Amino acid sequence: MARIVKAPDDRRREILDAAMELFAQRGFEATSLRDIAKHLGITPGLVYHYFDSKQKLFDEALECYAEDCAADFVRTLRASDLNLRQKIDALYHGVANGGPQRHRDFFHRQGSEGFHLRLSLRLCERVQPHLVEALKQARRREGICVRDPETLASFLLHGHIGIMSAHADANAATLVRLREYVDALLDSQIENECFT
Repeated sequence: MARIVKAPDDRRREILDAAMELFAQRGFEATSLRDIAKHLGITPGLVYHYFDSKQKLFDEALECYAEDCAADFVRTLRASDLNLRQKIDALYHGVANGGPQRHRDFFHRQGSEGFHLRLSLRLCERVQPHLVEALKQARRREGICVRDPETLASFLLHGHIGIMSAHADANAATLVRLREYVDALLDSQIENECFT
């Protein structure tokens, strides 16, 4: 078989994607670096060149997956043509329509709770600064003031992910209730005038 040479970043991403695919199919424990190499049709040595252990490979794959999962949320929060409520509407719409589904079965399967918790925390860490900025923009652009945007963003993100994680098959009614709570919380935090 002819060897296919790829740019290092492309090869690294290919290995990460294949690893997550196999972890999702077989589980973390049942997947070896040799399995990943065989799946890609490359030598195990090439996988070891990029990742010297399965744990390091998984850690980086988890980071990439968290970044992929957060991308739509971040894009929505950074949208300059939406006000705060429209951004929140768009976020809920994305979640209601399934949100990121890739590898969902792996993170929600029994025995993967620790992996799911790590993913949830990484998502919060990736999205939080963008939610904080959206809350601060609401002050500048919309003339509304949210007291302590950092704490509010952390509370909203960690609370939502905790609830959604505990209810992997959260239904539309759960999302409606969560949205009602967010609106009530925002209403209680919004001041008519900003005082510096």
